[in-house]
Parts: sequence; C-alpha cells; structure tokens
Amino acid sequence: MKNLFFIGLSLLMISGTALAQDEDFFVKDVLEVNFYGGAGIPSGSLSDFSGSLGAETGFNYGLDIGYFLTNDLVFGFNFSHTQFSIKNSDETGNLNHKLYSPNLYLKYYFTGESDFIPYLKGSAGLEFAKFTTFVDNPKGRRYREISYDPVLAYGAGAGFFYFVSDFSGLFLEANYRAAVSAAETEATYQDDIYLFGSDLVRIDIHAGVRILIGPNE
Repeated sequence: MKNLFFIGLSLLMISGTALAQDEDFFVKDVLEVNFYGGAGIPSGSLSDFSGSLGAETGFNYGLDIGYFLTNDLVFGFNFSHTQFSIKNSDETGNLNHKLYSPNLYLKYYFTGESDFIPYLKGSAGLEFAKFTTFVDNPKGRRYREISYDPVLAYGAGAGFFYFVSDFSGLFLEANYRAAVSAAETEATYQDDIYLFGSDLVRIDIHAGVRILIGPNE
C-alpha cells in the first residue's frame, strides 16, 4: 500500500512538471521584429506637388520592433524611408522626393488555430520630408532636395501574417498615412522660405519577414 502511495505521488509530480512545461510553452512572445520593403503610392495633391513636381509611385523599406502587451496586442516603434520619383524627371535629373518616418504603432492580431493570422494596425509619429524644390541659388535658380519642417502624422492599416516556422513568417500589409497640416510646413534655404503647399497623403504596401522572440527558458 505504501509502495502504491509513493508510485502515485511520483506520477503526480511528473504530471505536474509536464503541465508546468506545457504552460511555459504557451507563454506569450516578448518581441516581434519585422523587416519589410514595398511601394509608396502618393495620393491627393502630393501627386501635383509644386505644379510640375508631382510625386509618382516609389519604393519604401523599414523596420518594426514591437512588445507584446498580450498574446494578441503589440505596442512598438517603427521607422520607414520612402522615396518617390518625380513626374518631371527630365528637368530634375536624378533628384527625388523623400520621407523619413519614425512612428509608434499598435497592432492587434486575430489569433486562432490557423497559421494564417489577419491583423489591424494604427500608428502615429512624424514625417520628415526632403522634397525636390525649385530654389534661388547664388549660381542661379535650380532644383534641389531641401528639408521641410517635420509634421505630425497618423496611419491606419490592415494585413495578414503567415507562419513558416514556430518563430517566424511572412506578412503583407497596406497602410493609409496622412500628415497633419503638411501644406503649411516650411523649409529655409539660403535665407529664403519655401512653403510645402501640398497635402502629404500616401498609401504604403509592405511585404516582409516577421521574427518572434520568446521569453528566456
């Protein structure tokens, strides 16, 4: 009888240890790291920037680093760079329009049993615009990439993630991004002030790789 008691106690301890290990296995991930590239599609008056200098579809790339608040909710930091070509490129040569965008983001994953996981994403941050502008210069009037004052911006988007391993996968997302009062922002060059004069609205399409980092074992 005593032997049966010790055998039962041993089995209980083993099962408890296994259960604890299973629970550890399902502990939420700590971080996500996303690398991506894609297309930046100008919208609104950005397509007609400064008359003949309208932005055309360009490319972008960026990085997300996010912390899991829950199994499904992530709060993080994002930085992206977008470069647009110019419609009137015969006059501007190899100059471009460029955006540098640091943001905070919040993302919600609709996690289920499938490896295919849709999500929603919202962001807020700054837009640092370096746009090709026709400026006065000691050597004569010419086109030049000049930096405008940063403006507040916000974005909203949706996408899906697909697991290709336990801790990584691929994702595709689309985001709408708009700056607040961008048309009023200014740049100073050679003591002259230039007004941006356009809305700063774009649609970003991103495709990339997502890596999950779990807790220490």
